[in-house]
Amino acid sequence: MSELTRRVAGLALAAAGGALAVAAASRYVAPYRPQLEHVAVPAPAGHDGLAGLRIGFVTDTHIGPFISLANLDHGLALLEREHPDLLLLGGDFASESPRFVESAVARFAGAARRAPLGTLAVLGNHDFTAGPIRVATALQEHGIPVLRNEARCIRRCGADLWIVGLDETLLGRADPDRAFASVPAGAAALALWHEPDGAEACAGRGAFLQLSGHSHGGQVRVPLLGPLAAPPGGRRYVAGSYRVGRMTVYTSRGLGTYRPPVRFRCPPEITLITLTAPSSE
Repeated sequence: MSELTRRVAGLALAAAGGALAVAAASRYVAPYRPQLEHVAVPAPAGHDGLAGLRIGFVTDTHIGPFISLANLDHGLALLEREHPDLLLLGGDFASESPRFVESAVARFAGAARRAPLGTLAVLGNHDFTAGPIRVATALQEHGIPVLRNEARCIRRCGADLWIVGLDETLLGRADPDRAFASVPAGAAALALWHEPDGAEACAGRGAFLQLSGHSHGGQVRVPLLGPLAAPPGGRRYVAGSYRVGRMTVYTSRGLGTYRPPVRFRCPPEITLITLTAPSSE
């Protein structure tokens, strides 16, 4: 074997070893190292009393064969250190089998009780696969109301924040008109919707913020190319903050994973939203 051949073979082995190391880390390490993302969003004009409100947002936990209850506990611990005032849950609590639903939902009970302004949830497409009534009942038994095309008013420091929960898009019956029907004109409205890509419907009805998940950020993000794939309903606003009209859309990468259970350059996420003083714009 010539010296050149040996060098080429050595480089090939090194490249193969590196690829295997990246693949192993993407499967067995990255999906289990969540990050706490801090996101600041101005409160809408005229609602100064909402400034300083801290909202915990947890979505796409996907408890099942690949994501354990211990993984969920780790993510929730990151959030609870920040003492959020309000906790919002974006759906897809469990995956693969309905038998994971009750244990997954039960893990939120403590965090839900410790949120001074309460906890609200919407359903995701995997919750419909598991049985929407089963998931909603489990949440409600732990004191967590599920919003399906309806709104709830949260009051803080004399200011009202309306949480508008949309039904799931792919398997449910999302109805923005019905969801926003009880929200007063000019109110501060936050839309909670599992899929992000219907954002124009919420922006057009006066919401200043939409919180979503569903996409998992694509799970695999390649330099220069971005996410290799994203699910229907999560392809336009894949991860992070976007502006749709006068509304901010924030799409979380989610705490869990789904098939394939890998993450590359797209760590799992728990989110803390802080409302700041209204913008002067």
